[in-house]
Amino acid sequence: SAAITAHDHGLKAMVLERSGQVGGVTALSQGQVWIAGNHLARELGIEDSSDSGFRYLQRLSMGYGEDRAIANFTVHAREALKYFVDNAGLKMNVIRGCPDYYYGLTNDSVSEGRLLEVEPFKGPTLGEEWQPKTRLSPQVPYGLTTQDIADAGGLAAMIHWDFELLGRRITEDERCAGSGLAAYFVKAALDRGIALETGVSAEQLIADGTRVVGVRAIKD
Repeated sequence: SAAITAHDHGLKAMVLERSGQVGGVTALSQGQVWIAGNHLARELGIEDSSDSGFRYLQRLSMGYGEDRAIANFTVHAREALKYFVDNAGLKMNVIRGCPDYYYGLTNDSVSEGRLLEVEPFKGPTLGEEWQPKTRLSPQVPYGLTTQDIADAGGLAAMIHWDFELLGRRITEDERCAGSGLAAYFVKAALDRGIALETGVSAEQLIADGTRVVGVRAIKD
């Protein structure tokens, strides 16, 4: 996301990855994104605001959080989401019926609208080189969305999951969850001609006295 943003603002960007695959921890995760007052929820008629999200996180931090950091996140996360949806091909949906993790703890928690997930991503669109070099999760059933799982009764109702759909998506490499989320950003970077290098270890940041201007790296 940083490389895409830098590129779109006229800078030259490069992604250096130490391992043999890109995608990082995001690709291993369930891939749920929490954004208060986002435009996808608004389009569904769900009322929410970044102010409410700020108060919710402020309450959860129990005085240990930094208000400026919380405000920065709740205000700008929704703008970042819309930017990547409009400009980078990111496709996300509200997970219907999925409440805040601490729903009911405060009046600023909501029953749905803040937790989002990607639509299935077609792995072959990454191309022959980057399809296998974009990480998949061995822990998460990335062939199903959270919505698919919830509609089938949830994690504890695995017997009711649509295993035919799961098998088809895995066979055709349609990626959901964090594996899909990471793949959307890899595809957006590739479409922009941003260089991605794997097997590279960053050794030292190079600064000009006021800001970082480069990095010294070693190719394994």
